[in-house]
Amino acid sequence: MPGVLAVMDNISFGSNVSKTGEVMKRFVIAAIFTLSVFGLVAAPGSAGAAEKALSIATVKVQEVLANSVVGQAAQKSLQGKADSFQKDFQKDQDELVELQKQIEMKSSVWSPDVRDEKEREYQRKLRALQTRSDDAKYELRQMEKKVMEPILKDLNDVIEDIGKKKGYTLIMVDEGKGLASRAGLIYADGSLDITPQVIKELDVRTKK
Repeated sequence: MPGVLAVMDNISFGSNVSKTGEVMKRFVIAAIFTLSVFGLVAAPGSAGAAEKALSIATVKVQEVLANSVVGQAAQKSLQGKADSFQKDFQKDQDELVELQKQIEMKSSVWSPDVRDEKEREYQRKLRALQTRSDDAKYELRQMEKKVMEPILKDLNDVIEDIGKKKGYTLIMVDEGKGLASRAGLIYADGSLDITPQVIKELDVRTKK
């Protein structure tokens, strides 16, 4: 008989999204993909751009999403929804755990019919809880997508505007340096970082 703890791990929404870093990791993956599609290239469109000195900046997308007002609001909204699901499921989780303990402690003294019925009851409740868990996770993913799409669009616009105003040839995502970096950034001097400016500009844009 499969343990209920494995299912509980899967539906423990609070632990999955309680830390900003955990939620923002998913945000960053989406952000990096979106910004990569746009190329993260911000440069004046003049014919002489190629003759200019190469001007590069970096931005920490995870830091922007974690510290901007709109990013924190998204985190709070998602956390609230996840906590709501967790609260709804808690009673069913507790009942399932209690039923599992009951079966483990009393199955040896029950008649075969009683034991079989209890195990069938356990399996029914387990499947129902797993189905609700899957539905809730899907709803959370859809909510995350709905919340994040406008934020990522604004973030892309902000980065592009900064690039044009400052005359940057290229702006790259800094997702952590080294060979393990998904963005392919092995090294960048800290002076290239424009993250604080991006946060400031994003807050101004999304406040309107």
